[in-house]
Amino acid sequence: MKERIGDTFMANIKAFRGYRYNTDKIDNLGSVISPPYYNMTKEDKDALYDKSEYNSVRLFSGKKLESDTRQENTFTRAKNYLDKWIEDGILVRDEEPVIYMYEQTIEMYDTHYSNTSFVALVELEEIGKGAIMPCEKPHEVSMLDRYELLKSTNADMSMISCLYVEPEKELFNLMNELREEKPDLEFSSDDNVQQKIWKISYKPTIDFIIEHFKDLSLYITDGQTRYETCLQYRDYMKEHNPNHTGKEPYNYMMMSLSNAHSDGLVVLPVHREVKTIKNFSESHFIAGAQDHFRVEKIIVDSNDETLVRTMVKQISTVKAETRIAAYCGGDYFYRMVLWDKDYIKNDVYPDMSKEYCNLDIVALNKLIIDDVFHIDEEKYEDYVHSTRSYESCYKDIQDGKYDIMFIMNPVRVEQIRNITAMGERLPEVTISVFPKPSVGVIINLKED
Repeated sequence: MKERIGDTFMANIKAFRGYRYNTDKIDNLGSVISPPYYNMTKEDKDALYDKSEYNSVRLFSGKKLESDTRQENTFTRAKNYLDKWIEDGILVRDEEPVIYMYEQTIEMYDTHYSNTSFVALVELEEIGKGAIMPCEKPHEVSMLDRYELLKSTNADMSMISCLYVEPEKELFNLMNELREEKPDLEFSSDDNVQQKIWKISYKPTIDFIIEHFKDLSLYITDGQTRYETCLQYRDYMKEHNPNHTGKEPYNYMMMSLSNAHSDGLVVLPVHREVKTIKNFSESHFIAGAQDHFRVEKIIVDSNDETLVRTMVKQISTVKAETRIAAYCGGDYFYRMVLWDKDYIKNDVYPDMSKEYCNLDIVALNKLIIDDVFHIDEEKYEDYVHSTRSYESCYKDIQDGKYDIMFIMNPVRVEQIRNITAMGERLPEVTISVFPKPSVGVIINLKED
């Protein structure tokens, strides 16, 4: 049962014996580790299948076949792969319970990104009612596939990502100390991410970590659907276990717990590209945007991808104001600065917190996508695409796939903390913490 001190719920974490690829049998770990994306293209999935017969994509997002039946399908195949790989020693279980320290680093656009997290089991609780807080409204995807996979395999194939905000930096300092030691595992995945694993087995250190997390809230930044799937699975197992105690393995799930203020970890912006319902009119867009934004046309000498980087620089700000860049083709873009700052709070969402109403994406969704383009929540997924890649946005505009793109600034950690503390959630697909944990690095089989 979830512990509680006064009115504060405590996050309960514990060490576990994870399964990992056996380096005595797998020479190149990069060939078996997969990127953390469920909705990958057929081409990407085929490429992962071809890399190795043991690539982890077979476990968490296997191919569906026309011949699939209830008895033979992608979920039963995942179960068979998992059992066979364990039997053959491809996957081996650590001998003692540990908390893992997991570090990922990558260089992009001359910038160094890094994510160091503790990987542990976290006791499940009803979302938003205790120490575990959702950051975003859940993306409308079916949980059925993920539930069937979990029910078939009884395993966490991937870790969900959470941020924690630590005032005193004890865990931050511990990470720096542990980083001085030689990692237990070090490799480079095929997406150019350098990966390291340290196993923390010293009981006083494990106890120190567990105790410190009891004072912290955990903010789910990636994997809320998987979390809710685990809740559904827990309830199913509880219903079918007359001797349920609350301490069975199905009451926990594997999580990657990252310090929100770690050096190198970034909350990336998630941009939007829009295909309008009717024929796109640039003049109509500008006229509508000027109802609430100061709109400035900026001409750039280049009309290649460096233009988009100029857009990013032109909206960068340390001020608490909404700046968005819009591009619909040519050698220029529009910088939009919200001047009507109180309109959303006063006239649109009076029952929401000021922090929520001040989110850039709230202004874009309501004042532009809804009011100007008449794309409401029901039509949103059909006409609006979200991505963290501004290069892909630019290419899509050039190819005519979308009519207009909007470059966003990242959400600040303080905004995430303040909004979730009010019991509110950010609009879906608003934040992207980078780098994300890869799939297949550690697998948690829900067994003693």
